[in-house]
Amino acid sequence: MTSNKPVITAILPNGQEPAKRDVFVDGEFYMTLPLELLLQQELGVGDPFGEEEVEALTLAAQLIPAKEKAYQYLGYGDLSRKKLYEKLTRFGIEPPVAEAACALMEEQGFLNDERLAHRLAVRFAESKRWGPRRILPELLQRGISSELAKEAVGELETDFTDSVRYYMETKYRNFDLTDRKELQRVTQGLMRLGFDFDDIRSVINDYDD
Repeated sequence: MTSNKPVITAILPNGQEPAKRDVFVDGEFYMTLPLELLLQQELGVGDPFGEEEVEALTLAAQLIPAKEKAYQYLGYGDLSRKKLYEKLTRFGIEPPVAEAACALMEEQGFLNDERLAHRLAVRFAESKRWGPRRILPELLQRGISSELAKEAVGELETDFTDSVRYYMETKYRNFDLTDRKELQRVTQGLMRLGFDFDDIRSVINDYDD
């Protein structure tokens, strides 16, 4: 039983653009395509060219500019998969194409949420001297999943009491800890920076002593 599916019957050089080829299906001209795209899709004379092949070819063609835009965004700095997807779709790239571009970036190693989560957690803890309760929501805001964010924060080797002492000796050095209102302001300020209450109290108690 023979298939009625259309077949590529010829692929000829395009007279005006050397990098493109004219594709003939069932003996008639169908479209002009970049040679790179034909090679990528492994399409040649005798291959079927029905709806599935056209759909795959269309996605591959749309993926070329989406891929270039993804490289551009990632060139500005690391992004999570979620944030890259959002940027691509806001730019006007269709969701399935944006999803395919993100998957390609992951395959090529340019996109790695686990690596990004750990890198950001260390940066926030060491450079910004934030506590864990502030680092976690910051990771979530940047598109890191809850599971990866908690894992990255949990694996930090930072002694957060040292960071509390840093703020006590800089930002809060002129506060009078014997004054109840000022002590409360210091405690609340440190908690907004993400430190646990027990770490805050242990450091403040040292200053009281």
